[in-house]
Amino acid sequence: MRAGDLVRFRDCIFHGSPKVYTEWKVGLLLEYTPWMKIAKISYNGKVVSVRANDVQIHKRAKRT
Repeated sequence: MRAGDLVRFRDCIFHGSPKVYTEWKVGLLLEYTPWMKIAKISYNGKVVSVRANDVQIHKRAKRT
C-alpha cells in the first residue's frame, strides 16, 4: 500500500466477543506505517487511523 491508493476499510464498533464491524467504506490512503501496521485514510473530509488488518486495496494509484 502506498499513499494515493484507494482503499476499503472498516471500523470495529464493538471489541467484545464476537467483534462487530461497520460496512466497508472507501477512502484515500494518506500514509501507511508498516512497522506499526497503521493506515491513515482520508474519508469524508476527516483523517481516520485504521489497523492494517481492516484495510484492503480497492484500486492502486498510477505509478510513474
